[in-house]
Amino acid sequence: MEAPLKGITVVEMSTFVAGPVTARLLADMGATVIKVERPEGDAWRHTAKSYLPKRFSDDENPVFDIYNTGKKHIALNVKTEEGKQALYKLLENAQVFITNTRPKALKRLGLHPDELRKKYPKLVYALFLGYGEAGPDADMPAFDTSAFWARSGFLLDMSAKDHYHPVLPPYAVGDTVSGYVLAMQICAALVRLEKTGEGDLVKSSLFHNSIFSMGTMQITTQPPFGRKLPLERAQYDLFSGSYECSDGEWVFLSGYSEMIYKDLHKLIDREDLNESELFFKAFNQKIREYRNEYYQLVKGAILEKPSEYWLKKAKELDMPLVRMGHFHDLASDPQAWANGYLEKVSFPSGNEDIMPSSPVEMESVGKIITKPSAPVGADTKEILENIGYTSEQIESMEKNGAVFTAPNK
Repeated sequence: MEAPLKGITVVEMSTFVAGPVTARLLADMGATVIKVERPEGDAWRHTAKSYLPKRFSDDENPVFDIYNTGKKHIALNVKTEEGKQALYKLLENAQVFITNTRPKALKRLGLHPDELRKKYPKLVYALFLGYGEAGPDADMPAFDTSAFWARSGFLLDMSAKDHYHPVLPPYAVGDTVSGYVLAMQICAALVRLEKTGEGDLVKSSLFHNSIFSMGTMQITTQPPFGRKLPLERAQYDLFSGSYECSDGEWVFLSGYSEMIYKDLHKLIDREDLNESELFFKAFNQKIREYRNEYYQLVKGAILEKPSEYWLKKAKELDMPLVRMGHFHDLASDPQAWANGYLEKVSFPSGNEDIMPSSPVEMESVGKIITKPSAPVGADTKEILENIGYTSEQIESMEKNGAVFTAPNK
């Protein structure tokens, strides 16, 4: 069985996470991905190494590799005419171009969609943006921590007011979500290319994806609906939410239907609450002050027993109650290992690290193995020779600063 994107060539000229994760997903589905980096390399290589400076290095950089595995690496200086011409030659044989370079810079470089799409009408041009192409903030620098998490309201409004502090943003989650959206659009555009022979322009922005991802909150907090965030814990859906246990661990109940209250009362051995006046008042819209009293009762009951007790009993009742995990717990999660959601990756440093496996699960693709990424410019010579450059031309281009070739190639 053949991978669905086999025969598709993708040229990726992007940095950090969103563009690279898009290209990595396409590579996982069989595409040949050529990553174009500056001679000094994608800035994410250096950022990723800074997370654990005593461990992460050029020989062990899993935070870079998770978004860049399975690619060929060429280093071009597209600010030089020779470097730009080499990129043009790459695009002659490519079906997809991915970039997260800001539109103004693309115009300066002669790589804006308006220009490239005239030159390559069959090209699927995938443009990743921060805040979109129009409006007062179109040219602002954007990261997922700012454009996705902070701008959307999540960080400020999703902390409970009881012990309020804005939520600290996770890294690269908004980038990854946006990369999924861009990859989906590229695949649709490739289907259209096959049908019509025409290329397409597909776009994805951090800010747009944050608005759509936070859609429920964006809608319900508008003036006509009047939901005001942040809330105190008791103001949230009472059945669902986090509860601390006697062992200091926390559990989370996803109970968005009021039908779950009978199971919750069974769980805490308080079935008498089913018909109690307190229960009725807590859920009467006109006397909401009783919500906190009800919440404190449930909270106090769960605090009396350890997490294992509640997890075992909830399983018997078929309730959606889970232990609230820490990030470090994932590496030893038996459910993740049982389904192949994690894998062990060996690095040139001699170390073996546990990493998330590809989210692509397709019969035609089969098992995807994450491998360490190659160094900056590792495939420069091979790629340039494949599109017609001679060794002498490549050597001259390197002397002129137009390309960089890794020493070990």
